[in-house]
Amino acid sequence: MDLNFEKEQLCSCRIVREAKAEQNVDCDMTLPDYCPDIKSILRCSVEPGISSVTVAGNRVTAQGNAVIRLVYVSIDDKMSCFEQNYPLSKFVEMNSLRADSQAVATAKTAYVNCRAVSPRRVDIHGCISVLFSVWHCEKTEYISDIIGDGVQLKLSPMSVCNAVGCASKNFDMSEVVPLSDSGVRAVSVADSYAYAVLNSVKAVSNKLLVKGELMLNATLCCEDGGVKKLEHSMPVSRIIELEGVDESCICDVRSEVSPPDLHLRTDESTNTQSIDAAVCIGMFVCSYRQQKCACVEDAYLLSGELEVGKVSLNTNRFIQSVDESCLVSFTADLDGCEAQEIIDCRCDSVTCISTSGAQGAELSGAVTVSIIYRDKEGKIASLQRQGDYHFTKPCDSAENKVFCDADVCAVASSAVGKGSQVSVKVQLNVRGSIFESVPVTVVNDVKQLESDNKVQSASITVYFSESGEKLWDIAKKYNTSEDAIRRRNSIKGDVIEKETMLIIPRI
Repeated sequence: MDLNFEKEQLCSCRIVREAKAEQNVDCDMTLPDYCPDIKSILRCSVEPGISSVTVAGNRVTAQGNAVIRLVYVSIDDKMSCFEQNYPLSKFVEMNSLRADSQAVATAKTAYVNCRAVSPRRVDIHGCISVLFSVWHCEKTEYISDIIGDGVQLKLSPMSVCNAVGCASKNFDMSEVVPLSDSGVRAVSVADSYAYAVLNSVKAVSNKLLVKGELMLNATLCCEDGGVKKLEHSMPVSRIIELEGVDESCICDVRSEVSPPDLHLRTDESTNTQSIDAAVCIGMFVCSYRQQKCACVEDAYLLSGELEVGKVSLNTNRFIQSVDESCLVSFTADLDGCEAQEIIDCRCDSVTCISTSGAQGAELSGAVTVSIIYRDKEGKIASLQRQGDYHFTKPCDSAENKVFCDADVCAVASSAVGKGSQVSVKVQLNVRGSIFESVPVTVVNDVKQLESDNKVQSASITVYFSESGEKLWDIAKKYNTSEDAIRRRNSIKGDVIEKETMLIIPRI
C-alpha cells in the first residue's frame, strides 16, 4: 500500500552563531588650549556605537566609533568637559554563514579607568566588548496529513508564529539644533544620549515603513560653571526591505542608537549658538505570521505496522506587543557627604533578565547612575549608585511558559534633594513582544514495515482498562480505531475516566 504525505514547515528566526570580541582602549587625552587645567576628575566614560556590520565570506566585521568624554573640576572650581573620538573596528570568523544570514553587532563598555598624569593630560585605559550575533530563518519540516487505506491519525491543532524573515539596516541622521538664548554661553558637551521612539510600523509588500522620533538629550557646560539642558526630537521615517512581509505580519522592530556626535557652533554676527548633531540608528526587524494549523502527533495502521519518526519542538505563540514605560525610584546615599545642589544625573547602564512569572512576563535588573553634585562647601563631587527594578506585563496564557523578548533602555534620569540622601528616578522604555512557548511533538518521518505481527487475530478482545488511559493508546495497541471502541462500549471522550472492562472490536 502506498502512503501519501502532506508536509508543512515551521519557521523560526533565531540566533545560530554568537561570538564576542574585545577592543582595548588605551590613549592619552591632552586638553586643548581653550580648556582649563584639571583639578579633579568627576567622570570619564567610553560610549561605543556601531555604524555598520558587513559579512564577507566567513568574516563578520563591525565598524563604529567610541566617544571618550571627560568631565572634571577645573582649577577655578567649575565643571568642565572635553571629548574625543576613538575608532572602533572588530571582526570575528564564523563558519557556515549563509547568503541570507543577518549579522548584528552591539558594543558595550566593559570597564574604563582614567588617571590625570598632569593638569593637561589624562591617561585612559578601558575595554569595549562587541557581541556579534548571526540570525537565520530556520525551517523544520513536519507531516500534516497521511493518506492511505487503514491509516489512523492523531492530529493536534497548533497556533504558531511562523517566521517570515529578519533584516537589519543602519541609518545616518543629522540636523542643526538651535540653542535657546539664555544669556549664558555653552562651551562644551558634558553628557549626551539619544533613543528612538517608534510610533508605527506598517508592513506592505516586501517592505516595512517605520515612523517615529529620535529623542536627543544633552547636558552642556556653560561659561559661568553651570549647566543647561538640551532636549530635541528629530523625525524618523525609514523603509526596511524584507522579502515576504505583508499586511498580515507581526513585525518586531528594535533600534540601537549610537552615541550622538555633537559639535557646538557660534554665529558671531548674531551671537547665537547651535549644535551640529549626527546620529546613527541601527534597526533590526523580525517578522512573523500567526497561523493555525495541525500536525500529525502519531499514526498507525489497522493492518500492518508503521515506523514513526518524531521530533520535539518548542513553538512560539505571539501574545502581544509591549511598548511601555517603567519608572525606577530609589534613594542614593552620599556616604556622609551632603549635597547642596544636584548638577547632573545620568544613567550609565541597564541590565535585564526575562522570566516567566505567575502573573505574566517579568523583566528585572538594575540601573546604574552617576550623580554630579555640589556640596555644602561649594565643592563639586560625583558618585555612582545602583537601583533595582522589576517590570511585570500581565498576559493571558495557558499553562505554558511565557517570555518577553524586549529591549530596555533608559530615556530619562534625575536626582533631587539635599543632604546626605537624594531621590533618584530613572524612566525606562520597554519595547518588544511577549510569546508563549508551547512544546509540541510532531511526526516528521513515516515508513511502512513488512511485518504484520500487530494485526488483531480475534474478532473480539476483552480489555480491562485503568483510570486515565487514553483511548488512542488502546486502539493503537490492538490495531483498531478509537471510534470503533467508542461505539462498541458506548463511551465518550478521549480518556477512560475509571477502571472498566472494554470490548475491543476487530476492524
